[in-house]
Amino acid sequence: MQNTSPLLQVEQVCKSFGTNQVANEVSFSMAKGEIGCLLGPSGCGKTTLLRVIAGFEAIDKGLVQINGKVVSTPILNVPPENRSIGMVFQDYALFPHLTALQNIEFGIRGKTSRLRKEKVKTMLDLVGMAEAADKYPHELSGGQQQRVALARALAPEPELLLLDEPFSNLDALLRDRLTVEVRDILKELGTTALMVTHNQHEAFSVADKIGVLFYGTMQQWGNAYDVYHRPASLEVATFVGDGALVTGVVTGPGQVESGLGLLKGNLSLPCESGCEVDLLVRPEDVLHVDHAQVQARVLHKSFRGPNILYQLELPSGEQCRALVSSHHNHTIGDYIGIFPEVDNLVVFPKNLTIQP
Repeated sequence: MQNTSPLLQVEQVCKSFGTNQVANEVSFSMAKGEIGCLLGPSGCGKTTLLRVIAGFEAIDKGLVQINGKVVSTPILNVPPENRSIGMVFQDYALFPHLTALQNIEFGIRGKTSRLRKEKVKTMLDLVGMAEAADKYPHELSGGQQQRVALARALAPEPELLLLDEPFSNLDALLRDRLTVEVRDILKELGTTALMVTHNQHEAFSVADKIGVLFYGTMQQWGNAYDVYHRPASLEVATFVGDGALVTGVVTGPGQVESGLGLLKGNLSLPCESGCEVDLLVRPEDVLHVDHAQVQARVLHKSFRGPNILYQLELPSGEQCRALVSSHHNHTIGDYIGIFPEVDNLVVFPKNLTIQP
């Protein structure tokens, strides 16, 4: 019978430093082989939560289980070395006096010399570093150091791999490539992994499940599609993606009058006719239609090769963005016709506020 128990279970975890509560009733779980990501702005509590799971920080309330074993409660904190975890740090933390090969071999315990060497060779091949096995960290590029750090963390075959901002020190092109490579490696090995990042593109590229944290609270835990297209709160809606909030008034079933005109469609409305709402409008959902009823003024433009990102002022004075083909090359001050993809809009009650 297949084991359906979660490999990682975090239940109602609270953690404070003095009067500063950095984790507030946080709960989520991960299945074996799943890749998760804690996503949020600086100071939201994601790194502290990772350190709690690793055993570097004790908790005030709740519990953490790894593969069915309770490792953290308010009265129990199993040391990191006894949790069967691997860790990839933001600065990689490679030993400068050891070669890539020696760094990877360092964490392998309980095997003969021959088996250790076989394991190291396998890991070097897996991360594409066989030709750099005898190089020291200072002789490696940032991307190569990251690969060695990943191989070192994976070599002992941990039940859970934790990664703290693993791509933050890399340039954009290398980061994009390595996010794909790291996901492929983790999936090939069937490794359960939890990553922390403030970069939503990294989260979308690597993770099966994403948890968005704000002010120490888990706002949403779900797949990338749901987090992006079905945000559970204003915090998630405004942090993920590049959307804007436009005010509207519900005028009937599936119908809202707004700064984008009268919108009719498959809108999921949170309240009855007459109530005020906020519409989440993402740039890719704003269509450029020359003769549309709503004419918006171009405030700013950012050329992005195949597309231009326009910052627009609506007749209501509100602003939104539109991502359109760069063949529609308008100048600052021009008025352009726009209309939203109504069925893609997300609607929130107007009385919701983002909690500090």
